[in-house]
Amino acid sequence: MRFVLVLIAALGLSIALIVFPDIADQALRIEAFGWLFETRQGAFIVALLVLLLALWLMRSALAVLFAGPGMIWQSLRLGSRKRREKKLQEALAQCLDQRGDAGAKALKRCRGVLPDWGLDMLRTLVTPAHCLPAPSAQQHPLSTVLAARIATNPHADADSKMDLSLRKAHLDAWLAAHPGAPLAQSRMADLAEEDGDWARCAELLEVELKHGRGSNEAVQTRLVHAYLELSQQEPDDAIVFLRKAYRLQPEDEQVLLAYGQALIGCKDEKTAQRLWAGHLERINSDVIAQALLKLQRSDAMRAYRQLEGKKDALMSISQRWLRAELAHAAKLDGLAFEQMQALADEHASKLAWQSLGLWHQSLGNFEQAAVCLRTACEIDGSRES
Repeated sequence: MRFVLVLIAALGLSIALIVFPDIADQALRIEAFGWLFETRQGAFIVALLVLLLALWLMRSALAVLFAGPGMIWQSLRLGSRKRREKKLQEALAQCLDQRGDAGAKALKRCRGVLPDWGLDMLRTLVTPAHCLPAPSAQQHPLSTVLAARIATNPHADADSKMDLSLRKAHLDAWLAAHPGAPLAQSRMADLAEEDGDWARCAELLEVELKHGRGSNEAVQTRLVHAYLELSQQEPDDAIVFLRKAYRLQPEDEQVLLAYGQALIGCKDEKTAQRLWAGHLERINSDVIAQALLKLQRSDAMRAYRQLEGKKDALMSISQRWLRAELAHAAKLDGLAFEQMQALADEHASKLAWQSLGLWHQSLGNFEQAAVCLRTACEIDGSRES
């Protein structure tokens, strides 16, 4: 830039000397250190410009000599590099727009702008998931990881998904290149879940939960599901898996029901009854109430006495239904019908109307039973709509 400015200044002076010849022909006299120098102004200015140009050339030559031959080669390559950078921009534009071959050919003309592994990553990026080759040891680790991310994308369409074995191979290569990669382990858990390998799935999710990766709530939900599946696959160890699931989500209705049934299978009915009764005090649950009723029918009067003194306002709907059912099982029919009818009227409880219908049916009051059961169906239908 400075060289251009000097050239412009020199050109301006030359034009001025030509336009004003009288000034150029004027004599110039310089005395210094006993020396006397006489010349014309135009010739002096031209000589000064030539001297400055010679000094600049010498300075540039010295800079090139000290920098070595690489600078000369770099200067010669500058124009070629700019052309390759332009080709790279075209290739990326084709890749982003998915035009033509998605930039595959244009990427070959970009060597020197990016390292070879960078070009390999760009080629991988423009390759559809189902067209990716199997992982290879010759690939750069970053290209391996990128290919694995694309191949195991959980949001990919079903038609573009790879075979399960190939996706596992890509994940194995990913973990070999980057051991302990959190995303790779998370996706390995996804594949284990898809493959039905619940033991492996639970193992990976436990690690993910331990290290606090991702949303704890989401990981816990998936881990609980894996424990429930394992409890069915391995019935001998079901109580162990269900206990783990209960510790993670003690308020989950499905988990609590399965855990209680496992406790009953282990002859620990008292614990199951305590857990279910405690759950009903906090959360309304028809399923848990029905399961608890089966346990307490054998000693219905004793169970009823435990609920009898509680006020309706302090009890959940499921507790009130359970109390009325226990009263009916204890042959306290007057109390049972009164409490169940009050519950049905106040809260439009489908379960309450259903119980009333079955009780009337057992007494031979078929018309009244039909009315109650029809009401229960109408409540159920209105909730579904």
